[in-house]
Amino acid sequence: MKTFYVILLSTFFFNNSFSQNASYFNFDLVEKEIETALSNKEIPSIVIAVAKNGKIIYEKAFGYSDIENSIKATINTPYQLASVSKVFTATGIMLLQHQKKIDIYESVEKYMSSLEFKEIGGTASEVKVIDLLNHTSGLGTYFHLNYADEGAYHDNFENAFNKFGSLFHPSGKVYEYSNMGYGLLDYIIGVQSGTSFSNFMEKELFKPLRLKNTFIDKSNNINNQIAKKYNANLKVLPQINTNTKGAGDVYSSIHDLISFGIFHLDVNDNLLNANERLLMRTYKNQNVLYPNYNESFYSIGWNAKPNDNNYNIVWHEGGMMGVSSMLKLIPDENIAIAIIQNSYNPAFCQKITTMLSKVVLPNYDSTPINPIAHYTNYTSDPSYLGKWKGEIEVDNLSIPCTLTFKNNGDIIMDYLDYTYQSYFTQNNPIPNKTFLAMGLVNKNSFLGMYPGNLPSKNIRHQFSQFLSLKLIKKENILSGIVVSLPASEREYYAYPYYIKLKRE
Repeated sequence: MKTFYVILLSTFFFNNSFSQNASYFNFDLVEKEIETALSNKEIPSIVIAVAKNGKIIYEKAFGYSDIENSIKATINTPYQLASVSKVFTATGIMLLQHQKKIDIYESVEKYMSSLEFKEIGGTASEVKVIDLLNHTSGLGTYFHLNYADEGAYHDNFENAFNKFGSLFHPSGKVYEYSNMGYGLLDYIIGVQSGTSFSNFMEKELFKPLRLKNTFIDKSNNINNQIAKKYNANLKVLPQINTNTKGAGDVYSSIHDLISFGIFHLDVNDNLLNANERLLMRTYKNQNVLYPNYNESFYSIGWNAKPNDNNYNIVWHEGGMMGVSSMLKLIPDENIAIAIIQNSYNPAFCQKITTMLSKVVLPNYDSTPINPIAHYTNYTSDPSYLGKWKGEIEVDNLSIPCTLTFKNNGDIIMDYLDYTYQSYFTQNNPIPNKTFLAMGLVNKNSFLGMYPGNLPSKNIRHQFSQFLSLKLIKKENILSGIVVSLPASEREYYAYPYYIKLKRE
């Protein structure tokens, strides 16, 4: 009789896209949490999956991939992955390495065709492919989104790189998350494979792994019902395009994504050998400043944390307008967890990731993923106090500026504003003084934010701008980038500009 019920239970789970191993785990609390979020209209849909020991033990879809047409999400519905795409792109580069078409320890210049870095704070010949893979090339923060219902000009990757392909730091020294770097990696895949990035990934990765609902940017399958994207109010968003495909333009179903996670845990030789996949999860440049997250580092396409409350984990999250995603591996336990949403709600995505982790590993208390977890107010480090004077470089214009750190917690940016010119100023720039909304430090890294504007022809000046400071302190020098972000309902861009300051 007991055997009969085990068979009956196993059959039930199989028919609901679960394997027999799912009967050992109880996902009821996870499902209840998701159903509550759906009923409260916090999310339009979410698809989740868990694998253990090379088998999918749970996968399920909730909600609607297309609310307007009442199309329910399924485990085969393709969703845009946003930055989880980087794991796929890094895998593509490792395939070229395996095929001996590139050497990740060689200079990037060898594989860039006609593209050239702008040398500001770094040297082009010193940048290696592996520096792009782990965000230590010296390139800055960058993204550009284009919406199908707007007629705004959209740079292709080559034009964008010619504008923003600047090295702000020496390579192999500072971790700076860069979509531009992963855009360059997809460009390199195209150049070195002799075909397009999309075609190479389809032929060399997606087809061999039987990822039938995974593609770059656009699907060739007319039957694919791609999940629509929604804002926080569950209003549908238009098609969103980027010019760094390798950074965020992979689409995949949850079934394919968890299968891809299983591939990365496989110890057998399959496209890549086990050591190549291990390198992707464990490579660390010991000379790099890694100020983000808690005791973690960025390896090759993966964030890595060797000890998350006694568990070794690697992961990558993704987020943009209309997308939240997560792929997490716990290699020593041979566990993969995957989540995709068609709305931007990273807190909920992380919450479900934590709950799924707890189901399969009851003793595992995962630490919240927080990129500024170890940052504190700058007043905790008196070495920043005082006045720093220098310039911001914008489109061949040097803008004088002064950054003052006061004992009382105030940080003041003084600079010449070239964007406000009129008859009364005789078209001369006017002095601008503004207080920073925040000032955080960790090790020799400083993060700040203030309202302002920069006189770049690339910036959309119909919007007010937030300027984000990302600086590295080395003795009496602060240098890095000012990132321009539009203060708008939609995300449009993050453009980096060089800043260098010296203590007075």
